[in-house]
Amino acid sequence: MDTEFRLLYPNGYKESDQARMKSYDFITSLQIDDMVVLQNDRYRGYSELTLEKFFSTDPEVLEYRQAIVEDLVKHPKLYQAFCSSVSEIQNVSELRRVLSSDFSVDSALSAVRYLEMYEELVDLFANVFSEIEKNPGADIASEGMKNFRELVYSVAKSEEYLNLKREMEATGKNFGYLKSVTIGINLDDNLRPKEAGIISVNEKEFSAGSIIDKLMKHRLTDRQVMMTPLYPLQKGLHGEEQKAINYAMGSALQTIFEKPLRSFEPMIQNYYKANTAVFAALLDDIRFLTAGVKFILDMQAKGFEMCRPQICPVKDRVCELEQVYNPMLAMRGVEKTVVSNRFELDENGRFYLVTGPNHGGKSIFAYSIGMAQALCQLGLFVPAHQAKMSPVTGIFTHFPVSDENNYGKGRLESECARLSEILKQLSDTDMLLMDESFSSTSGLEAGYIASEVLTGIGVIGCCGLFVTHIHDLPMKVQEYNSYPGNRSKIDNLVAQMDNVAQGVRSYRISRTTPDGLSYARDIAARYGLNLEEICGNKEGK
Repeated sequence: MDTEFRLLYPNGYKESDQARMKSYDFITSLQIDDMVVLQNDRYRGYSELTLEKFFSTDPEVLEYRQAIVEDLVKHPKLYQAFCSSVSEIQNVSELRRVLSSDFSVDSALSAVRYLEMYEELVDLFANVFSEIEKNPGADIASEGMKNFRELVYSVAKSEEYLNLKREMEATGKNFGYLKSVTIGINLDDNLRPKEAGIISVNEKEFSAGSIIDKLMKHRLTDRQVMMTPLYPLQKGLHGEEQKAINYAMGSALQTIFEKPLRSFEPMIQNYYKANTAVFAALLDDIRFLTAGVKFILDMQAKGFEMCRPQICPVKDRVCELEQVYNPMLAMRGVEKTVVSNRFELDENGRFYLVTGPNHGGKSIFAYSIGMAQALCQLGLFVPAHQAKMSPVTGIFTHFPVSDENNYGKGRLESECARLSEILKQLSDTDMLLMDESFSSTSGLEAGYIASEVLTGIGVIGCCGLFVTHIHDLPMKVQEYNSYPGNRSKIDNLVAQMDNVAQGVRSYRISRTTPDGLSYARDIAARYGLNLEEICGNKEGK
């Protein structure tokens, strides 16, 4: 069996060889971990898993992964099988711990049950793949899923696996039926327990009852109905009493099952070592895929488009998004209608200044671009109607932070320090998103610093957006672009108003040069703050 097979990486690809992204701070700042929520239930034994493990800059990896995601999105039963398999694979993984310990009836019984779960796991995947194959027009399409299907079939149809199933059934060693035990207790002259032992093992759990039921002969024939309510042992017994009953249970089970279990254990050991490692190795892959596909399906269920982006080489530095929107806004239902926009990088604009009225959707738009890029580099679908994208080697965000994080520095100084560290890492294959940077100082000072930074960004050649209220900056675009060594043209995007007179925001972003003070004049006129109305009101009084 191919223990090197992975669902997230093509055959022969080593995860350790892939180039990591330069920073993962964007996961939190762009709320990616609120969209793709990994299952980290430690009480169930799951190892800690973080999203940064799954980001890739390799187009081959992303295309391979997206194809598998598409199969899961198109085949709900396959997705459900993947979801169900997570706990079963975790249980199979537990076999390694159980089988590495010294023999005991308790551990052996657990091993048998885990092996039954392994059978259930293999049958789960084999059955769903078989069902999909019955409809040739809707078969799976991805290379990775087809390889996984062949791997599952190679197990399910192997003589070794079939022999295992026959052996477990024929020898009657299917211990998964154990649901309860009947204990006999002898009392001394003072009616205190003096001896205890197991009378029988049962396929049915006991249920609570009352002495009235017995006296009235109700349910008298049901030996699994008790005369009293059921009490949790942890609450009803003290420490020593708990140990005593556990010892009695263990001794009795040892007597009943030790011989057959000892004969059965070598088969478990041999089969497990040879055949279950591949499923254990896929646990984290499946945990990620189920989380990512759940996000996609949830968005589609709410009526929002999620598309599979066309992946381009890193060197092409492509980002074309049709009807891109902010998925967090859509998930939370903040607005009745979530507005989508177009975004494109080209030779005339790789870094954009985004200006416009307050609450006009500028920051929401900038976030949506970063979110789409991050989701793309997880190998998932993106929130857009259509997309064509190159991976970037780093996603950097310079967003407002609370004053608590300034560590003794002024807000402006802290902003500049953070941005300086980012600029040291930036290259022409990175993305930088800035939201209201330098807003803590005067317009004059902010304009000076921002102009220096924008000129430098043009020389570095990275892509991105700068949401700003420094309205002098858009007028200097030609100055930034004509600086010697410029490799990344800067252009303008403007948040539009549908009805300025009524102050109706459209949240539409247009690629145009802002019209100076026109918006301010319209708002002033709306509220009677132009000079003519102010003076007219004064004279009217």
